[in-house]
Amino acid sequence: MRIPKKYGESKKQECPFCGKQAISQNSQKVPVCLAHKNELLKDLKCVCGDYVDILNGKYGVFFNCLNCGNVNYNRVMSVNQVTVPVKANPVKKKRVFKKEPTERTVSSDELDFIWKYNWYLTTKWIRKY
Repeated sequence: MRIPKKYGESKKQECPFCGKQAISQNSQKVPVCLAHKNELLKDLKCVCGDYVDILNGKYGVFFNCLNCGNVNYNRVMSVNQVTVPVKANPVKKKRVFKKEPTERTVSSDELDFIWKYNWYLTTKWIRKY
């Protein structure tokens, strides 16, 4: 029994580093996820043991071996174990600002000024011109 393809299921690309769905391309034009957009595929070998060159064509990424010729992307990826270089995450220190209470002495004249100023600010917007 033949099951027809649904829209969007004909070509699903996976990230070679983590296996998630690939949404973007890195500088080598290899489909990768957003987390690995700056990572590069290095030192990939063919089935014969020779190193391969990464090429990009009409149907996507493929590889070129000097002995075997053009090799499929899936075949080269099945032979190679691609890992992401582990980067040490620096520990971020949280900044704690301690604000000590300060004592402020206000005279009665200053208090009247502050009260009148606050009253002016609140009534300024209520007035209609």
